[in-house]
Amino acid sequence: MSFSKLAFAFLSVLLSAAAFLGAEEKIKAKWNIRDHIDRADISVFVHRGAGDLAPENALPSLLFTWGLRGCSGTPEVDIRTTKDGVLAMFHDGNFRRILPDAPEELRNKRLEDLTWEEAQQLDIGAFRGEEFKGQKIVSLAEICRALRDDPHRKILIDVKSVDFGQLARETEGLHDRIILATGRYQDVVEWKKVAPESDGLFWMGLGGGDEVVGPVIEQLKKDKFACVDRMQIHVHFNEDGTTRPSEKFLVETLDYIHQNYPAIEVQLMPWDLHAAETVDHYKRLSDLGAAGFGTDRPDVCFEAMKQYYEEAGK
Repeated sequence: MSFSKLAFAFLSVLLSAAAFLGAEEKIKAKWNIRDHIDRADISVFVHRGAGDLAPENALPSLLFTWGLRGCSGTPEVDIRTTKDGVLAMFHDGNFRRILPDAPEELRNKRLEDLTWEEAQQLDIGAFRGEEFKGQKIVSLAEICRALRDDPHRKILIDVKSVDFGQLARETEGLHDRIILATGRYQDVVEWKKVAPESDGLFWMGLGGGDEVVGPVIEQLKKDKFACVDRMQIHVHFNEDGTTRPSEKFLVETLDYIHQNYPAIEVQLMPWDLHAAETVDHYKRLSDLGAAGFGTDRPDVCFEAMKQYYEEAGK
């Protein structure tokens, strides 16, 4: 073998060893989900009902998530108020994405601009494919009926345009099975005033870095995390394998909360990956101290937890 080939081979070995050592030395939190939570009890909050696996914010997506087995799947729904005061499930600020072929005037409207009767005429499933065609916007009343059909069901409500007094009245008797989700801390405080039995989840990040999430965490520390029962930090995975917020920031933050506020469930969510989500993303988030997850792909998340616990003999 020539010297150049020998040198190249030696360099390859060194690089492989460095990569291996780097993987082995990845930062990990002191707190680990496997030591504290049974796999069947892991909270997995599924974005917009069933993530990317069913029409978003539709009743079949809720039933799909409630029917998942392996962890504790909870569908997230987004609640807005129609022009005539009906609380209903819809995410976007207008209809442009959901109704790509509708007249421009309608596409620019919001759910808040339509009456409930008008909203019921819309097909919110067809944009996802022929198999989802015909799905209708669902009212909060319908969701509550579905909750009452099974005492084990829970729902995560992300509030978009809602009067909290009305929301509390229409969900009376179900507050202990409703988690209010919001990116506005004051919303959590106001909701707990009218529904103290309900959990409040404060989400943050949207893929932002330490400079975005850090000040929010510092303010929560000053407020001693008042009214926050659960938190969700959105984590962006960069192409080079790093994360935003950084792994160091996440580990330090989650270990601090686990140590000082053990009753708070801190979730991590791989942000804006969708079809690119892998089991390794969730395993890495577990190593960083996640006590639960938000997800667009509950099937991937559930499989990741199955593998993660089996690797530890649990």
